Amino acid sequence: MKKLLMLGTSYGTCEMLRYAKSIGVHTIVTDYNEPEHSLGKQISDEYWMINTGDLDTLEAKCREEGVNAVVCGISEFNLEMCMELCRRLGLPCYCTPEAWHFSRDKDDFKRLARSLGAPLPDDYYLSDPPTRAELDAVKYPVVVKPVDLSCNRGISYCHNEQELLEACALARSMSKSPKLVVERMLHGEEWYSFYAFAEGEISLMALCAMYSQPGEPKNCYSITSTVSNNVERYVTEIDPHIQKVLKAVGCREGIGWVQVMLDEDGHFYIIEMGYRLDGDMMYIPIKSLLGFDTVAWIVDYALGRRNDPAMLPPSQTKAYKRCGSSYMLWTNNDGVIASIEGLDEIAAIPGVTVDSLACVGDELTKYQPLGDILFDTDDIEETCRFIQKVNDTVKITNDRGENVLIYYDDFDYLRKVYEDGLAGK
Repeated sequence: MKKLLMLGTSYGTCEMLRYAKSIGVHTIVTDYNEPEHSLGKQISDEYWMINTGDLDTLEAKCREEGVNAVVCGISEFNLEMCMELCRRLGLPCYCTPEAWHFSRDKDDFKRLARSLGAPLPDDYYLSDPPTRAELDAVKYPVVVKPVDLSCNRGISYCHNEQELLEACALARSMSKSPKLVVERMLHGEEWYSFYAFAEGEISLMALCAMYSQPGEPKNCYSITSTVSNNVERYVTEIDPHIQKVLKAVGCREGIGWVQVMLDEDGHFYIIEMGYRLDGDMMYIPIKSLLGFDTVAWIVDYALGRRNDPAMLPPSQTKAYKRCGSSYMLWTNNDGVIASIEGLDEIAAIPGVTVDSLACVGDELTKYQPLGDILFDTDDIEETCRFIQKVNDTVKITNDRGENVLIYYDDFDYLRKVYEDGLAGK
């Protein structure tokens, strides 16, 4: 029996473990967490109490136990450890350090993409501290980002020089790199495009739009969904540029995504990429939508099985009639979780996946994600009905008796986007 080692527990971990177990693979999870605090350890065949960063101990233990494959979820730290451990053990890993560099360094990614003629927002170089000439060259508003962080960490939106200086200090305080990205702030809609790779061939699985509740922060996206307009425009205008960039990055196997925006100037722009599963867990509804299992794609490759390019799903060319969606549960207040209601009821609905680590007693910050609900439907009306079902059922209350959840209910806008998409708009 083959043995698969999972580094840590994060989004994607449990899906990989369940798939590996379903094909008769012995599963092992390792990190410093006690089993009662690790769902991965609870469902695996075996667990180790070895920190995922202790590569020397892990290497020796893997050799002793005859481990055949090493994988991880979306954790970027664990992915870096996975690549190095696989290198030491001579095991396959879909992601290479050379390709991963461009996911971790937004500045180098932008330089590579721009050298290939791909459209990106204008950016500015700022020294530490910035010179007067550098500051005078900036045209506001701008976005400031650390080059090596994800999930909106360290990002600031600046409308004047004082905000820019404070943003640079914040980004550098959170980053391991002295470099920053300072770029023109785009104004428009945002998408994630999801790609699968096999032996250097690329397939666009799905263009997914992102929707925030009106009146809430734009970057608190409640809904990520294949419900999208501008699909045909994306395919003709920017997808060829993206595929060229991904090949230059070195994405040959596995799964990746690219974040893009359609600016008010009427053009698409590339923002950044990720060479891993996505934090919104759209790979779950995509499996139901396309019949293509991205989790199996990664695990099979780690086990030494060849992913044939002929097995890639056909690249998307038009908007999908069926809808695959993620409903991210964001907070609109702080405090301590006093009660959680309704998640079990939603999770019991066939075809629905609920992933939440929120527990009673946890401290809350404002605009914090508490969980994700994944679902797919036959059309937009069923999508809207399900979102309303979640709104009517799920409630998370803080120690002041306040319901802290942001609910999405801009259904008329979703319907319009859906109809426009099917009409090729």
